[in-house]
Amino acid sequence: MLFAMINVRIVSMLFFVFLVGIIPISFAEEDSKKISWEKATLESKYFIHFQAQTRNADGSLVSVIETIHGEYLSDSRTDLGYSQLPLVDASAEILNKKYEMREFVRLMESITSPNKIVSVFNIGYEIDGEYIAVFHAYPPFFLVENSDIVTTQWTIFKKI
Repeated sequence: MLFAMINVRIVSMLFFVFLVGIIPISFAEEDSKKISWEKATLESKYFIHFQAQTRNADGSLVSVIETIHGEYLSDSRTDLGYSQLPLVDASAEILNKKYEMREFVRLMESITSPNKIVSVFNIGYEIDGEYIAVFHAYPPFFLVENSDIVTTQWTIFKKI
């Protein structure tokens, strides 16, 4: 009788541990099916070049940062967002692969960052009142003052 009670408690405890371990995994799998990000590399469908220039209130150049570290949403929404960007007249060939190029330039004034540090940038579009980011760029952190003006330039390459 004592062993039966111990066995029931052990089985109950193992079942509880199983549930605690499996529930978060199943939620993570469900979320990962909804939104999946892929690194933007020369081997992927998209390749990103990002540049940000910072100028002070007088217009003097303060800093320039660049990166090719980025990612894109791996579903049809990315193609829609990409198609809305301005097309560059020339195509590019990188490592014997042809790419279509699109560029997007954005002027950012009155940056309000609590720590005056700026880092992650994205491009997306709005549909039904919801903003959907489709491209992310991860440049190094850089400092800005409230009066600084940051001009970002995205060049996004798509394999053709």
